[in-house]
Formats: sequence, structure tokens, C-alpha cells
Amino acid sequence: GLPVPWGLAFLPDGTALVTLRDQGEVLHVAGRAAGLTPVSVGRVPGVEPQGAGGLLGVAVSPTFASDRTVFFYLTAHADNRVIRMSFDGSTLRPDRVILSGIRKAGIHNGGRLAFGPDGYLYVSTGETGQRDPAQDKASLSGKILRVTADGAPAPGNPFPGSPIWSLGHRNVQGMAWDKAG
Repeated sequence: GLPVPWGLAFLPDGTALVTLRDQGEVLHVAGRAAGLTPVSVGRVPGVEPQGAGGLLGVAVSPTFASDRTVFFYLTAHADNRVIRMSFDGSTLRPDRVILSGIRKAGIHNGGRLAFGPDGYLYVSTGETGQRDPAQDKASLSGKILRVTADGAPAPGNPFPGSPIWSLGHRNVQGMAWDKAG
């Protein structure tokens, strides 16, 4: 089928990375509005598209200029997960999975990634069409997770030792912060 662009994140130089959900591929878009040139910079390993799942969110490290790190949310064989990769300007290279065990389904996988003003990575997960796990603190489904760049629960999360920042969500598809953070 036709490519389904899903995630978009800007690099410090103003160019963008775009995820293609069903292809598991990442495009680098550079140039000006009249002459945008998307170029494939690689595939994210382990992507197994299914329904609304596949290669979903992307977030650029707030310290990208020095660490060249990018994060992706993907549907894999057994779950949804977040992988950390490096990007040298032309090629993506896998580093490691930093978060796994997020329930997957044909619908409501969540999948948005964003760095907050606090420097932590926020991960939206869907409830996969099942209400109860969204309220269950033992499940990662139906949540917004807040983790470090290594995938550890961020300090100050509401449930000590847990990556859960908020719970009871259906299928969060965007995150933003106001001026107060």
C-alpha cells in the first residue's frame, strides 16, 4: 500500500525525520518548501506492522548536537517498545531497546514520543481497545510514561519505581506543555 507517514520530529538544523508506519522506514526531509527532498535513512529494526501498529513515534534527544540520539516507538512481534538509535546525518544505527512490554493490538497502540521541558522522555501508550488495563498500575497500557534516556523510571514519577506518569488514557496521540512546563 501507500506509505503512511506517522511521526515527525525536527532536528536542530531544521530538517525533519518522518516515520513511515507500515514500512518501518525513516525519511530525512531537508530543503525548502519548494524543493523538499525526502531521503530514506534506514529502517528501524523489529517493526512488525499490524493494523494501526508499526513504526509510530519519533523524538530527537534534547542534546542531539552532542549525542546524535533519536528515539522511536514501534510495534514489534510481541509488544510495543521504544528503541534508541543514533543518526549521523545520513544513516540510522540501532543502539538498544530502552522500554518494552507495552501491550500491542490492531488498534489503540498510542505511540507518541516527546521530550518534556524537564528533559525526560514521555511515551504515550494506548489501551489496545481494553478499558481495564488503562487503570491498572501493573500494566503499561493506556498510560503516559516518563522515563530517562536509558528507559529507567524518571525521578519524581507518582508511583515510585514505575515509569507511569499518568494513567486511565484511551489512545493519546499528542503531547504538549504550556509555558509553565
